[in-house]
Amino acid sequence: MSLTMMALRIAAVEALKAGGTMVGTNVLDSQISAIDQTVDGDLKTDQRRPFIAVYSDNSKAEDLGDTGLRANGRVELTFNCGVSLTMGELNKDTGVTEIIEGLPSTDAQFEAILDILGCQICRVLTDASNPWSQVFGNLCVLVSKAQVRSSSAAENVRLACGQLKVTVDAYADPPFGQVFADGSQWPTFLALMEQFDVKQLGLFRQMLGQPGAAEYPDFEALTGMTSRDAASLRLHSFDGVPAASIVQDPSSVVDRG
Repeated sequence: MSLTMMALRIAAVEALKAGGTMVGTNVLDSQISAIDQTVDGDLKTDQRRPFIAVYSDNSKAEDLGDTGLRANGRVELTFNCGVSLTMGELNKDTGVTEIIEGLPSTDAQFEAILDILGCQICRVLTDASNPWSQVFGNLCVLVSKAQVRSSSAAENVRLACGQLKVTVDAYADPPFGQVFADGSQWPTFLALMEQFDVKQLGLFRQMLGQPGAAEYPDFEALTGMTSRDAASLRLHSFDGVPAASIVQDPSSVVDRG
């Protein structure tokens, strides 16, 4: 796992909570039991109302020469959506069990709910007015998406669930103590976490570190290069000149003698 993968997942969760989807604020971060499988192969859920659960599943990075082990490469984010008959409410006037805003509990409506949720997820993650969505987009490049569906009839309780898999090229984790430009994605992300009281804020502050005083970051930190290789290429701290040194403006002296 990595800081950027965690940030992508948190930004997606918070964006969906603020985005006004059919599940409201019932957006879960990596909750294992949201959709589970019984010993008989059926599906079950511990949720009693429609939900979206967000996971960062797989990542693979190659050609690490530029960023070293800070690279994240191609990351697969999974959005599990679920709705079951146990989530419905009985309309006392009609005697019909309704799931969301008057939608009757039929298979066709299950499908409609899953399709709508998939559409809403895509819209929210690209919403220019949602600051969390903008952070999400600034941490990666979208590559592809895939949507699958599954259902269960265990213990006479129907569960319809679907998966939206979004593949992205995630940017590399920042070096420890990196100085960030004002308005860039990481300061914006930290400010949003503080504003919305996201519990992982302290962890991110610790892992990002305090901005360093060095004018020039070490090539080892940037690329994963060893100190020996950097020194042999005359790159390590300018070959013996401390990275914190500042070159003064040049001056000229005329020798008239």
